[in-house]
Amino acid sequence: MKVNVKHSLLAAAVAAALAAPAAYATNGYFKEGYGTKSRGLAGASVAYAQDSLAPASNPAGLTGVGNRVDGGIELFNPNRDGSLDGRGIGGAASDVESGATVFAIPNAGFAMDLSGMSVGFAMVANGGMNTRYNTNIYDQALAPAAGAPVGFLPNTSTLGVNLAQLLMLPTVAYKINQDHSIGASLVVGYQTFRAYGLGDFAAFGFSSDPANLTNKGDDTAWGAGGRLGWTGQLTSSLTVGATYSSKVYMQEFDHYKGLFAEQGDFDIPANYAVGIALKASPDVTVAFDVQRIEYGDVPAIANAGPSAAEFLGAFAAPINPARLLGTDGGFGFGWEDITIYKLGVDYAYNSQWTLRGGVNIGENPIDPDQNLFNILAPGLVEKHLALGFTYSPNQNNELSMTYMHAFREDQSYTYAMGPASYTAEIGMDQNSIEASYAWKF
Repeated sequence: MKVNVKHSLLAAAVAAALAAPAAYATNGYFKEGYGTKSRGLAGASVAYAQDSLAPASNPAGLTGVGNRVDGGIELFNPNRDGSLDGRGIGGAASDVESGATVFAIPNAGFAMDLSGMSVGFAMVANGGMNTRYNTNIYDQALAPAAGAPVGFLPNTSTLGVNLAQLLMLPTVAYKINQDHSIGASLVVGYQTFRAYGLGDFAAFGFSSDPANLTNKGDDTAWGAGGRLGWTGQLTSSLTVGATYSSKVYMQEFDHYKGLFAEQGDFDIPANYAVGIALKASPDVTVAFDVQRIEYGDVPAIANAGPSAAEFLGAFAAPINPARLLGTDGGFGFGWEDITIYKLGVDYAYNSQWTLRGGVNIGENPIDPDQNLFNILAPGLVEKHLALGFTYSPNQNNELSMTYMHAFREDQSYTYAMGPASYTAEIGMDQNSIEASYAWKF
């Protein structure tokens, strides 16, 4: 009966995630941590695994979590807005705030210790991008600049995108000796995407395939990659860890091959991290990670958006074919590689209560001169604060909660070409609360 309950809980969480993957954006568009406990440490978990979600941070950590099943749900609240002032090119000014401000994001995992070897499975939302504007800022601000009335194209009254990514990680970890462990995960990726309201870019000649640019509904893609990890206890109080995740090579979004570079290709970037966990006292553990995400190696998101000359020139002459949306060198979002620093403190108050908190500071992947397209994907927050706790009523059950806040970031840029200019501004802040239950057996 207990095994059936365990399997039912995990299957339900996996089914929920596959049915309704939710959009995300924190460290770029990656989550800052995976699992409620890791989130409470602002993601500092490469050398400090605490539950069966460990493979999403470092597969080697699975050897230290025992036999357990975890399931959780996060309520995520991103607040996104943008403005576009096209009056300097004969257009108009428009300000928008994104709707769809609450998302429910499940996660689940299990781990089993097989005497020196551990096996498990983790299912997490990797990240994503979402905006839904009830006013089409591009149409409002730019259509008049081309001598066209606002709303002259069908399906341009609203504007938005939704990219959601799910990772499933079957994992094997092996304890080499008393102090060192290694692990490996197959990373199975699943993602969905839709875009709507981008008809102006088709009409003004920005796409190599205008029929597969916008308003094509949800498209899905599967892919695969790998993740390796190591942990080592160097002293009785110091543990270190390292992990590397390859690029996850995804199928193309065929319905949006006129939008994303390389004919709809949108791989999940490689990333790697190192971490330490220091047991400062019998009750206090301090964890610190440094992570690098290689957004710059995924052309769909890394290729630069249009310069002022390219954008303004499009109103008078055809765009260079090599820069059209959907081509190998086509316009993208201009995201760059980023480095993230994560610091967390875990305090075992007593046998039932553990308190934790953390700070996560990452780089903004978006340079200000890339604001125009990133009105659709304003993943520019840098500073995160997390607080959480775990309550263990007995040795077999745990309840955990975490709150995270990403502080407000804004950036503005004026694109100028001679006397003509336009200004694009983006902004975002975030709140999140996550709760999870664990059964240890």
